[in-house]
Amino acid sequence: MSIRKNVIKISAGILSILLMFSSCQSTKEEISSDSYNQSVKIEVGESAQDKEASENDEVTAVQENNEPASKTFTSSESKLKKTWAQDLFTFGNKKDFIPMDESSKIITKGIKGLTEQEATYLLTVDTNLAGFGCSIMGSYFIAQFDDAARSKIAKAAQKYFDDFENKRLTAKKNVAKNAYGTIEYKLNWGTLRSSTPNNGTGTGYLGYEFVKNQPYFIIWNYGFTNDYYEVVGDSTTRESTAVKYYFTRNQLKKLVDILSEENLEKYYFSY
Repeated sequence: MSIRKNVIKISAGILSILLMFSSCQSTKEEISSDSYNQSVKIEVGESAQDKEASENDEVTAVQENNEPASKTFTSSESKLKKTWAQDLFTFGNKKDFIPMDESSKIITKGIKGLTEQEATYLLTVDTNLAGFGCSIMGSYFIAQFDDAARSKIAKAAQKYFDDFENKRLTAKKNVAKNAYGTIEYKLNWGTLRSSTPNNGTGTGYLGYEFVKNQPYFIIWNYGFTNDYYEVVGDSTTRESTAVKYYFTRNQLKKLVDILSEENLEKYYFSY
């Protein structure tokens, strides 16, 4: 009788393990990607708060926008007041960054390939810099762009959408990786997203990359010199790691919309 009970227990245990394995397999999350055989046009210029369109939805074509006028926003002009949640998020960076959107995804590459990361769009205090932060290989990086860099990203996005639509993308990495030119931007980084004291400014590149036959728009850079090293010495590194961000077309559309001068101005002056 006891032998029978033990057999039943063992069988139940095996069945439980199989069910758990099956559940894990069926709920595996897929990384967002664009089918290069699909003819889809993306419209830039919708509200930054709009939900991202489905990757299979067809929307209207990108329209060329006039280059935005340069604008520097300062905290003295702004009426922003942080919520307790925002204050908690920026615990170590509360004097530097203001969270703007925390519902986005950005793709990075790790040892297991492409990974979709939770991303936060941010404004910097007392400057006209705006950008996003997300985890990369165990560290938290914040990329910040001035109005000139944001304008270049918007124009590069329009060109990428057009090249994608008209099948002009090439798999030649040396051509594709900086196909849309260079930009200057700032990086902050650290082991925690609430504390990113390491910082440096340098040259980045705008282009695209094919991963498993699917194209992604990329913003990337080689290591930036760490200005914080001059303050603390060998307790940190002399420069950042190389960084590369990957975007599907809908993620790129959201990037351009959120970082548009019109949206930033609305956020600062009507919050």
